[in-house]
Amino acid sequence: MTGPRYFNGQVLLVTVDRGAVVVDEPAWCIGHSWQPNPHRDDITHYATRSKVDVTTERAGLTAVLAARISWAPFTELVPLVSVELDVEGDYQAEEVGPLAAGLRAAAERLEQLASDAIRLRGSS
Repeated sequence: MTGPRYFNGQVLLVTVDRGAVVVDEPAWCIGHSWQPNPHRDDITHYATRSKVDVTTERAGLTAVLAARISWAPFTELVPLVSVELDVEGDYQAEEVGPLAAGLRAAAERLEQLASDAIRLRGSS
């Protein structure tokens, strides 16, 4: 089996169930080297991951958000926003301010990704 091959705005992937499959490659896709020899229905386009981290004295660096646009063209009609939110812990009162600021930044980032995904519907 071989890795992805890119040409003229398309990517050729060798799948385990359908053999060679050619799909249009959106400009925002980071590529498919992470996805060697998938099943056809598992082929997924991913955009760059958007992250928000917060640093607190007790917890150190804390991931608040990881999100990106994704689209599996054989199983999804339009691009989606993949979201991972992760905030759990006990914080000193002084640490809640930076944490809240991080959550506001995460909300803004999610709203932007949602707008981008809606805009991309026309080009998917």
